[in-house]
Amino acid sequence: MHFLAIVASERRNGNSDLIGRLSVRYALKSGVDSGEVAYLKNFRLEQCRGCLKCLEKKQKCCIDDDLYRLLDIIQEADRLLVIAPVYVLGIPGKLKMLLDRYLAIAGYLSAQSVGPGASIGVAALPDWHQFQIPLTNLVLLALGRRIADSIVLYGAGPGEVLLNGSITELSVLVDNLINCQNGKYDSTVAQRCPVDYNCLFERIEGDRFRCPVCLTPARLTDNGYYFDADDLNCHRWTGQKLQEHFENWVLKTKPRFKSMLKDIIKKKREMGI
Repeated sequence: MHFLAIVASERRNGNSDLIGRLSVRYALKSGVDSGEVAYLKNFRLEQCRGCLKCLEKKQKCCIDDDLYRLLDIIQEADRLLVIAPVYVLGIPGKLKMLLDRYLAIAGYLSAQSVGPGASIGVAALPDWHQFQIPLTNLVLLALGRRIADSIVLYGAGPGEVLLNGSITELSVLVDNLINCQNGKYDSTVAQRCPVDYNCLFERIEGDRFRCPVCLTPARLTDNGYYFDADDLNCHRWTGQKLQEHFENWVLKTKPRFKSMLKDIIKKKREMGI
């Protein structure tokens, strides 16, 4: 078993870097065969251009950067941990840039079942990271990973995270990740979504809510949100749902646009733009 920790921080010897190295040490002690830390800052990633050639022509992305070098490293990992600092309630720009290349990623990564993933957010204050975990786990879902665990560790300056008592949660997360198996979800009552560990919910009506990341519906009870197994096992990011999305929407956007092109040109002329 190969354990990979991806650090999405630019800071050398910063909190995310230290957590990444420490997680690999814990993983090796827990019995994995190999482990490594990959630093996102060492990969040149450019913004998606939205040309859709990776889908329409089933070819590699035309952007000449390090995307596929990074994906090859990720694909070799049996267990994947993503560690990212909080930037303005969310994730660093480079991690978001990787997520924005999702269409190329989906067309390149193996369709075979891949190992699980986990995430760690590094925040300075408890009330300033609400979107970090959902967005980081969105990256894991885009990479085809089942999420085994997610935590937030606290520390502002480089190394401060090691002094916080929550650092003890790291070894637990690593064990959860290593021991996680890809299987069916069971019905459960929880405070956050079992698919992506998101705790921000959209209210549909009355006591009915849904997770905006995976669209799994839930019902609010006295003890938390009730998630039904049938709903959990057909969330937005399952292979079947993604295939339906690509076939019924993404691949049809170009012919749909062509059918509307004359009307678009006419409207632009009328509006003088």
